[in-house]
Amino acid sequence: MLAEYHAFSLGKIMNKKIWLSSLIAVLVVLAVVTTIFYYLPQWQRAREGSTKTTQQAKNKSIEPAKQPETLSTVTADTNLDRYISELGFSGSVLVVKDNKVILRKGYGEANYEQKIPNSPNTLFPIGSTQKAMIATAILQLQEKKQLQVTDAIAKYFPDFPNGQNIRLFNLLNHTSGIFGRNQTNQAETSDELVNEIKANGTVGQPGRWHYLDANYIILTKLLEKITHTDYRTYLKQHIIAPSYMTGTGFMNDTTYQQSKQASVGYELEKGHMTPGALPNFSQLFGVGDMYMNPTDMYLFDRALFTHKLLKSDSLNAMLKPGSSSQYGMGFYNDPALIVNRGYLSGWSVSNGFSHGGRIYIVLFSNVRNHAISLSDMNSKIYTQLTN
Repeated sequence: MLAEYHAFSLGKIMNKKIWLSSLIAVLVVLAVVTTIFYYLPQWQRAREGSTKTTQQAKNKSIEPAKQPETLSTVTADTNLDRYISELGFSGSVLVVKDNKVILRKGYGEANYEQKIPNSPNTLFPIGSTQKAMIATAILQLQEKKQLQVTDAIAKYFPDFPNGQNIRLFNLLNHTSGIFGRNQTNQAETSDELVNEIKANGTVGQPGRWHYLDANYIILTKLLEKITHTDYRTYLKQHIIAPSYMTGTGFMNDTTYQQSKQASVGYELEKGHMTPGALPNFSQLFGVGDMYMNPTDMYLFDRALFTHKLLKSDSLNAMLKPGSSSQYGMGFYNDPALIVNRGYLSGWSVSNGFSHGGRIYIVLFSNVRNHAISLSDMNSKIYTQLTN
């Protein structure tokens, strides 16, 4: 009987312990669930905030593409405005003196069929003036000790004809002695262009000036070879962006053709105006496949002169004539103005600035009129500003 009592008591105690354990377990589960429901929304908000902050940080590091700035017309110098108007000039002009815009205006029509006027925002292919940007890029690589302009081209293109004697500066100032190539209207890769130039060989030893697109095609390919990047990407990152050029692009994509600001080039012969034929821009690899408005050309010039793109020694080397032609590296060093020029079928560009950087004269034309010389216009405008 006593044994039965003890067994009953022990069973009762065990049941009580089990009940208490179950109760504690239930309370623990309730506490955990309550905690989760209480803190989960806060944790989610914190996580979303952290993700948002991280994404914002990522977005901040990637600058969005900027839209071209809308430029207003300025005619502070009415004499210049009258002179250009009376010439019958068609295009867009920018004149800056002592950091002040004294003329920024479009003349004539950007599209004569659609009666769209030229304006300060009109875009033009810039032709060979692009060579100054390639020269700038090569000198930037020299500053970074990635090359020397005294290097033989054979260092980078071992099979280049006479490559041990041709130096990079010979390519930069058009004294390489290479034959070059004949431009066609066929699509070609940059490798095909370079191979054609190699195959055509040389016409003499380096030293004699002979202007050739081929010199700068080789330099553009060298730029890509050393930087391991497309030359357009390099120019965007190291020249266009630091100069704040927002109206500049490349002709071999569709942005120019699709832009409402794009001009049409015309040839004027015997009173008849004919739209110029666009070349195949793969043929102008680094030597004429860019477009911009006149203000962007000025911004590039000014960035050079204020040493945002090149150090003083590099700029001096760039502007120093490499031959009797007065051509340095991308610019002619004329007595009054430092200038470069570009031509395509229907378009002409004259870009000039004074030796001290006080005066900038940028002329973009979309009518090739042999009665109007942009070089003469540049000289007359400069004379008018300095008298």
